[in-house]
Amino acid sequence: MESRFSKNSSMKQIVFFIVLVVAVVLIVVGFIAKDRKSVGKIITKGDKAPEFRLPDMNGQIVNLSDLRGKIVIIHFWATWCPPCVEEIPTLDYLNQQLAGSDFAMLAISVDENGAQGAGPFLKQKGLNVPVLLDPDRAVAMRYGTFKFPETYILDRAGIVQYKIIGPGDWRDPSVIKLLKDMIASR
Repeated sequence: MESRFSKNSSMKQIVFFIVLVVAVVLIVVGFIAKDRKSVGKIITKGDKAPEFRLPDMNGQIVNLSDLRGKIVIIHFWATWCPPCVEEIPTLDYLNQQLAGSDFAMLAISVDENGAQGAGPFLKQKGLNVPVLLDPDRAVAMRYGTFKFPETYILDRAGIVQYKIIGPGDWRDPSVIKLLKDMIASR
């Protein structure tokens, strides 16, 4: 009788453990599904870049649509991202090289504390790259961007021509030539 009671108790423990594991798996799957829903369509080459309005470091609103007719770089980054911190000076260099042409650089900071995070960093590094603020990552999510850095190069019609995931060296002469060729073509 005692062994029968042990078997029933063991069986109940096994069933309880299985139910617990299934519940945990369902919760994890639910969080993953919710997280994926929060990310928009992943934008790739050939897609029209989603429109947005974001404030710059001075609070002025920048509309992507106002830049139609220019070659535009949209770059998502953060001060807490080591590859971003290493890469951002090269974007500043690129912006200086192409300034005054039909070109616009939009370095979109996803730092949660907005200008209070990005501002001191840019000042300390002596950078003048145009920074927009997306502290809630709404625009990054609309682009399907959730890993940083990530860069989109748009043509004059606002179509993504290049998507670069991860850091790059924007001082590379071949990159500068590619962008100058895009700017020169009408």
